[in-house]
Amino acid sequence: MLPVLTNRAFLLFMYGVLLLPLTAYAGSMADLIEEGNIAYSAGEYKKALSAYEEASVEAPESPVIYFNKGGSLYQMGDYAAATDAFEKAALKTKDSRLEAKSRFNLGNCSFREAERQQDSDLNKALEALTKSIQHYQGALKLAPEFREAAENIEVARLMMKNILDAVNKQKEAAQQQQEAMGQAAKKIEELIERQQQALDRNQQLDDERRAKGDSEALRKQVQDLAKEQRDLQTETEEQTKNMPKPAGQPSLSEGTPAEKHLKNAEKEQNAAAEHLEENHTSEAEPNQEKALKELKEALESLQGDQDSVGQQEEQQQGNQQGREGVSPQEGPQAQGEQQEEQAVEAQFMEDAHDILDEEKDNRAQRQMQAAGAYKDVDKDW
Repeated sequence: MLPVLTNRAFLLFMYGVLLLPLTAYAGSMADLIEEGNIAYSAGEYKKALSAYEEASVEAPESPVIYFNKGGSLYQMGDYAAATDAFEKAALKTKDSRLEAKSRFNLGNCSFREAERQQDSDLNKALEALTKSIQHYQGALKLAPEFREAAENIEVARLMMKNILDAVNKQKEAAQQQQEAMGQAAKKIEELIERQQQALDRNQQLDDERRAKGDSEALRKQVQDLAKEQRDLQTETEEQTKNMPKPAGQPSLSEGTPAEKHLKNAEKEQNAAAEHLEENHTSEAEPNQEKALKELKEALESLQGDQDSVGQQEEQQQGNQQGREGVSPQEGPQAQGEQQEEQAVEAQFMEDAHDILDEEKDNRAQRQMQAAGAYKDVDKDW
């Protein structure tokens, strides 16, 4: 299980800022801020937000009120709105301590967004973690003694490393699956070719029988063909058992569409072999034709699964375009967009690795500084 940020560090700085500005205001505004503080402390974040919104009418540019609004929105789970509020607080304040705390909380918002995305889109999670670390780094530059920011960088860094590992494993699994599907497709193509040859041979023998009548030599050829048809059935059955399962799709008790077509082909091949073993060439022909049709449909279904796996891999790499539904006129433009998105995604992955390397150096420097002269966080924050 991935580690998560605790609310302790976030709340430590939230309460300090909530209390500090009251001396700067008088009358109703101070009352509203105090009302918001009390509601926030009681966990009534919607009520607190309403009080801060009302206070902001009299001081629309107040960075403190923006900060307090951001805290309530954060606790309500609206991280996008909280991010907007904290960004405005950081931009509007002239107090480096408040800016540091705003950037710290921006890091928290980005981290929470990463948590939301890690089960659905690992690349978006990485993007959010990158922003999170950058915000924490910004807080540390403004306040080098900001211990909680350094601690949260470590948590975000570990989560980023885990996600990068997961992305690499997904890529490896997708490549292995594509290889397995490619091998299965080649085998089915071979079965199709051999089934077509068996059908052609049976039609030839049946024509000979109609033209020249039955003979011991012809019966021998039919029995040889029956054995070949039985071997085809055995190999088709073996291929059905070894069919790769598309990753990311629910397991079907009746098997994948490709497997179902292969099983249908087995039945038709068995019926054809039985007719041939009884020397009934004309009766075997319809079963051979149906077997051939099922094998072709199995190959088509498998190729569809291959396309699906390829599209999933592109989405994991940040390419949401896919290749389905692209008309010839749109093709070149769509391919250009895919290449551009892949280039951006590759650069982003490189940036994520760079951040991990950079933070290793930063961590070493912080440890050296802490060993020399450690300064605790200002408890008035």
